[in-house]
Amino acid sequence: MAGPLPDRILWGNPTCDVSAAEILRKHELRKAALINTKDQKSQTQYREIIQKHKTALQACRDRTAPQTQATWIRLYPNDVKAGVLEDVFDRMANRGYNQVFVEVFYDGRVLLPVADNPTPWKSVMEEAVKAGEVPADYDLWKQAIAIGKERGIKVYGWSFAMNFGYGYSEVKGRSGTFAINGNGENSIANTNFDRKQVADGKAFYEDAYEADHLFVDPYSRTAKDDLITAVKALMQRQPDGMVFDYVRYPTNITGELINNVKQLWIYGKSSRTALLNSIDNRNVRELMALYLQNGNLTANDVVETEKQLANTAKVKPTNIKNPRETAAIAEGLLWNIATNHAYQGVINFVTTISAPLKQNNLPIGTVFFPNGNRTESGRYEARMQPWDRFPKYMERHPMTYALCNDGSCVAEQVSEVVRQSSPETLVCPVLAGTWGQGFDGHPSFEKQMQAIRAREPQINCFSHFVYSWMEPESDRLRKAGKATGLEAATIPN
Repeated sequence: MAGPLPDRILWGNPTCDVSAAEILRKHELRKAALINTKDQKSQTQYREIIQKHKTALQACRDRTAPQTQATWIRLYPNDVKAGVLEDVFDRMANRGYNQVFVEVFYDGRVLLPVADNPTPWKSVMEEAVKAGEVPADYDLWKQAIAIGKERGIKVYGWSFAMNFGYGYSEVKGRSGTFAINGNGENSIANTNFDRKQVADGKAFYEDAYEADHLFVDPYSRTAKDDLITAVKALMQRQPDGMVFDYVRYPTNITGELINNVKQLWIYGKSSRTALLNSIDNRNVRELMALYLQNGNLTANDVVETEKQLANTAKVKPTNIKNPRETAAIAEGLLWNIATNHAYQGVINFVTTISAPLKQNNLPIGTVFFPNGNRTESGRYEARMQPWDRFPKYMERHPMTYALCNDGSCVAEQVSEVVRQSSPETLVCPVLAGTWGQGFDGHPSFEKQMQAIRAREPQINCFSHFVYSWMEPESDRLRKAGKATGLEAATIPN
């Protein structure tokens, strides 16, 4: 998770939260049931208070804006210990959350049991199983869905998309699936981390940075099939929906807009073949091949291509009166074709890999930075993320992380997403920070939501990044494998 954890927990002013007395009562009942598994009275009373809070949460969210209040979370092997995951979901329900996005495919690992993992990626639980801490068939994802539903919390999967993780580079027979730029490089070619440190799945335990992320060619059938396999397996656990992150190409380090075809990640075999095959005109196709190879188009390229094609067709070549001007016009046309091809690859990829969800009528969402689709005078944002062109049925979860004291800049980002979205498309802003206090440069959730609703009163869905920032001690202990489920409850202060 990006950024440090807060030094203190503030409750703030969330809507539909549970009173301190009720939080403590529920907490004590869970502790009693956990400490003495034969204490049937505490077990029954704990189940009853969960149901009571579930009913109250649903009734409150139905009448209180926002109707959907969600958060984001990463699960750990420690969460398999009795009472730990229940504690986590109780903490979310206590703050009025009725939806959670659980990381299910990220940094080259998948949240499936070791004994039931049909994907090319290792399970999140791999090392814990080898250490004898977790049974090979334990299904943490399925358990999270069940515990969430008991509390009236919808559980969505949160999956990476075109970022397959460093571990995928170690999978046999997959080198041809990587996204390649005009220099013949994949997205981890110029990274300087020690390959020995990250080999054999250990990259999962390193701090993940953009430079470590392995992006795939969205036109690769193998890459798509691999992720579809994961989506289908994750979907079998019957989540309430799934959202996809990294639906894009890599960020460039400088942050500058790109203006040269060699900067596009369209040089993988699948992408390059699809691009050239999409061009019916043979002359344009030959010029595109030269353009991709050289990064530009010269007057001589135009003349020589015309001569070669005429010679092949055994006809007289057309006399090009102004080859330099023709080359400049052709280069502009080819740049448009190439960038549209890059965009279309992203759109096709997310549509294809999410098709199993659509066939089962499960909600699908995309997660993106609002400026990922930025263009300016023929130059493009390097991530080439055409979220404004994603299908209307896909929810939009923009990461509106702009920094300003009053939240007005966040509201502006949300308004821009609303402006570029169909009225029938759910827009659910992702806000960074925590309750009741500014943190990491972000104003409180209260301030951000107030600023957004002042401009866009129809927004009725928000999500908050991230659970670990609201419950830092819970996250620290679980990550370290030391959580017991008996930790002190967080109550309104």
